[in-house]
Amino acid sequence: MKLSCRITRRTEFCALLFLLVLLFSMAAPFAAYAGGGLAMSGSFYRQEFEIPQGTSIQSPSVFVVVFNNGTEELKVKMSSQAPLGVNISLSETAFSIPPNGQQQVLVEVAVAKDAAPGDYEVSVTAESYKEGVSGIQLAGAASQKAKLKVLGESALISAQATSPDGSPIVATIRLYRQAGDQQLEVSYSETGKLEVKVAPGSFIAVSYIGGEKVAEESFTVAANDNKTVILSGKTVYFQGFGEVPNSRKSDGKLAFAEIVYSIKNLYQSVPKAEIFLEVSMNGTLVEEFSLATLSPLELGSKEFSYRYIPSEGWQDGDYSFKLRLELDGKLYTTSPVEQLQVSNGIAVDENTPAASSTPAPSSTPKASATAPAASTNTPTATGNTPPASGTSEGGGGGAFPVIIGGIVAAVVVLAGAGWLFMRRKKQ
Repeated sequence: MKLSCRITRRTEFCALLFLLVLLFSMAAPFAAYAGGGLAMSGSFYRQEFEIPQGTSIQSPSVFVVVFNNGTEELKVKMSSQAPLGVNISLSETAFSIPPNGQQQVLVEVAVAKDAAPGDYEVSVTAESYKEGVSGIQLAGAASQKAKLKVLGESALISAQATSPDGSPIVATIRLYRQAGDQQLEVSYSETGKLEVKVAPGSFIAVSYIGGEKVAEESFTVAANDNKTVILSGKTVYFQGFGEVPNSRKSDGKLAFAEIVYSIKNLYQSVPKAEIFLEVSMNGTLVEEFSLATLSPLELGSKEFSYRYIPSEGWQDGDYSFKLRLELDGKLYTTSPVEQLQVSNGIAVDENTPAASSTPAPSSTPKASATAPAASTNTPTATGNTPPASGTSEGGGGGAFPVIIGGIVAAVVVLAGAGWLFMRRKKQ
């Protein structure tokens, strides 16, 4: 019996010791991760480059970020490794980083015409060093690796950003290669025109003005294809449009419909813009008239509202409202259609509750604080950026990983302690 008891206690002691070892093994990496020193993050490691012979890839979304998580300034030298015939160019090769500072380095990968086709690996390394009495001493290093496939076949893609009438415009064009669930940027231009040789595959071309998406096209190219892409999109458009029925307090009848809209100009000043309202009833156009004239239409957003009452009064039926924009007397764009149903003189609007109001209608457009808010679509580097990682004094990721590691370890220890307690209680 005593022997059994000793064996049981010895087993419990070993189990507890195992749990403590597990606790420290889980916590140790996170503590090192949150320490000071050189670390590296960025998007370079996510890349799966497919580059034909004689071409290159350079994009703002292909980069590394070098961090100094220590308390002293770091001097950093950048280097790279690539196979014969492949050249890696870095936007920065030597710099200093203050404590808790960082430096972004853009990466360009170029493949020579005589590079051998095949699968390779390329890498970018940051080394920190200190200058002491005994000379220059290496303080730490961090690196990222990426996959590269050199191809002997290619296709040519030419992209042009235009306005709806076909006129070339200055815009940002970004070309992405579709690789499974990822979109990897392969080319970039800020002139509104892009021409690049690419590996055969599926692509997405997108144009932006002022950080907002204007046009997008998806397509596939095969070897030796010559693909021309026209990215035509509206640079002036209705940013928001809606109608709000307002009823009289006395009898609940519809008094007027508040037409609320905003217009946005992304590209350049237009000498004259005119906005028209088209009103239909039961599918038939009943009236249309000018709501506003802007001479000129400047860059940016403008918001308006207009209180609409039919010239012959409200009738029971289905009303529809649509805006039309003309630039210099020519149709440029229209808005979506807004619907309003009237029954027994009362507005039936499923989307917007009727507001009680009795003010007289106004025929003059005015600025309105109730117009829909602006929406933006700003291009960003695709994919998730990895946490900072280092190979010397630890990386820079903050305290969050430490907290997570501590929580996980605590749960493991508590579970083990509970198990031991129940065993002893049963004995």
